[in-house]
Amino acid sequence: MVFLTGKAGQGSMQRLGYLPLYSMLFAMQCARSMFIVLISWFTLEITGNVTSVGKVLICGQLLAFTVGPFLGPHLDRLPRRRLFVFGETLHAVGVLLLSLVAVCLSPIDIPIAALYVCACLISLGSLLSYPCSQALLQRAGKGMLARAVAFSLFCIQVGNIVGAALAGLCLPLIGVGGGLTICAVWSFVAVASAWLLKLDNDRCVRMPRANHGLLLLAGVVSTVGNPRLRASLCALMLAYASAHASNALLGGFARDDLKLPGELYGWIAAMYSGGGLLGSAVLARFVDKLNASVFMAVGSVLVSLATALLSTAQTLAEAMLWQGLIGLSFMMIRVAGDVAVLKAMPNRMVGRVRSNIEAGIGLAAIAVYLIASFSNLGARHTFLGLSGLFACAAIAVVSLERGQLRAAAPSTPRQPRR
Repeated sequence: MVFLTGKAGQGSMQRLGYLPLYSMLFAMQCARSMFIVLISWFTLEITGNVTSVGKVLICGQLLAFTVGPFLGPHLDRLPRRRLFVFGETLHAVGVLLLSLVAVCLSPIDIPIAALYVCACLISLGSLLSYPCSQALLQRAGKGMLARAVAFSLFCIQVGNIVGAALAGLCLPLIGVGGGLTICAVWSFVAVASAWLLKLDNDRCVRMPRANHGLLLLAGVVSTVGNPRLRASLCALMLAYASAHASNALLGGFARDDLKLPGELYGWIAAMYSGGGLLGSAVLARFVDKLNASVFMAVGSVLVSLATALLSTAQTLAEAMLWQGLIGLSFMMIRVAGDVAVLKAMPNRMVGRVRSNIEAGIGLAAIAVYLIASFSNLGARHTFLGLSGLFACAAIAVVSLERGQLRAAAPSTPRQPRR
């Protein structure tokens, strides 16, 4: 584990504690990575239909888009650590309920509605815990924030790899029910790590006396009105759209197009985070020397290109290679976007702004899941079609970033002609 150094923000991060924070993020993401792999394969077992995976996964994104923004003001009013603990516990309870369904019933007898209900409960927990984890991370201070984000995403990518690989191993060894139980255990590990955080103050954030609607409106205006946040929002929507495309289609692509068993599907899913791990490791070392705007634009172009290349994969090795490139480009966008958000916003508004960004990400994910659910094409051709949409989004991100660079460039007065 690499620790942060430097005078700026060093005292606040020392009070926060390094190991519990990174352990919390690792365990939280490990649980989410396991859940995505297991729920995707479980849905395929129950229905036998690739499009049904997107219909289950879309539940969480609908909540993020419709409910998430209304939770934002409460996330800024209440103690962040306690909210994280409550949300992550709710996530674990939903996973345990789904595990109980998988153990007690055969796939033929399980109603698809049970998956919808559990997916909504699990997603509601994530809507509470994830923005709170971002607010806790912001305590690094602006001087060390970029490196803190890079290191935290490094731990998250390790959690992604461990979770996806572990889920792939659980499928043939202990089945979906046992794998979901282990998934819930990881959420409880995140809860225990959160309680170990050394916080001098976990009281409510002081906010002006205003009703819920005004606080909600202030968060929306801050998210959309700030040009830096607007560019980051578009880029993050693109990045997460590519991630959700993999969630919805990769299981069917591995099973039907590549003819692979469940454990190898888990390894392909893990390669997404393998590329992200490489990117976060490099960024953690050089993040202070890189131009975030350029990095975000390049990552946006790469994610559309890598998705198109994935649709051409014919072997396990090719699928893993292009999946890793998607993960690498995703990480390029996410580091630059998260740093821009946390640097631009004061701590008292992080919950609202982050919830609004999650709502935008949810909207992009809903579009992807609808395409995956109602497409009459196979997973391979759907990937190819999505890559075209991602290319259009990448052009928009590049245009926004070029506008930011032009606005930031100092204007030079014209020299008079002689």
